[in-house]
Amino acid sequence: MEVTLERIIPMSAILPCNSLTGRCHDSAMNTVSTPTPPPAAPARRRGPGRPRAGSEDKRARILNEAVVLFGEHGYAGTSLADIANAADISKAGLLHHFSSKDELFAKVLERRDHEDALSILVESPTAEDVAVEAPVDAVGNVDTLDVAGSAADIDTDPWALLDRYIELLERNVAHRDLTAIYTATAVSVLDAAHPAHRWMADHLNGAVERFEASFEAGKAAGLVDPQMPSRLVARSLVALTDGLQLQWLCSTTPDTAASESLGTDLVAEIRLYADCLRSQWAFQETPETPQRPKAA
Repeated sequence: MEVTLERIIPMSAILPCNSLTGRCHDSAMNTVSTPTPPPAAPARRRGPGRPRAGSEDKRARILNEAVVLFGEHGYAGTSLADIANAADISKAGLLHHFSSKDELFAKVLERRDHEDALSILVESPTAEDVAVEAPVDAVGNVDTLDVAGSAADIDTDPWALLDRYIELLERNVAHRDLTAIYTATAVSVLDAAHPAHRWMADHLNGAVERFEASFEAGKAAGLVDPQMPSRLVARSLVALTDGLQLQWLCSTTPDTAASESLGTDLVAEIRLYADCLRSQWAFQETPETPQRPKAA
């Protein structure tokens, strides 16, 4: 038997194609439609200034993106898929580093607090060896001031504590993403089951109690008028900081509806309040003039 090419491959299966049109024909020269592969998806572009995926530790990259997204959309408005997509990693890959959304959010809050500590450590000549170990990234967590190496001074001198607190705020306004996380987390005060509720309560408790204790220590050291209502002043200071922070974020949000009246200089206004407290309640340091004149 003669073996021909057609016995192996029938001519009807050979579809001559026009190289210009891309169309194929059967043996009767009827046009045969052929499936075309779907167009390739365009490569995802990273935002300006963002490092190439893989150029940083994956866990750090996930945390960096979580900071931005939680700050912009809050806990409820951010999904693990959103964070994984922004970090150029699969959701399964994300869950390999962080077991749940709650754990990741908790790590973001921890990072924010550690950045507060680092901000003070950078300026502390007694803590150079500690500074390199502090995790990075920020608004006034007064509890972190202890790590600056001057805890003894700020525990007994509330005016020194206020000065360091203002320095901390001054550095933290440059970290808007982490400042926004604190404000976005404020909704957790309404829900004890919220994963950030305990963190927020501890933050507020710690700030008020720390200032109150420092004012009381200042009274014992002869630096503060005994008539000063320590808890009331401490609570007012924390509330003023949080309120001005909210106004600052509102006024600096793109396309904001806020008027110019909300354009606050957060640091300058807290410093003004601290100066008023000092003028009203601080004693003179010299024995000859034990009490400073009270503000009118």
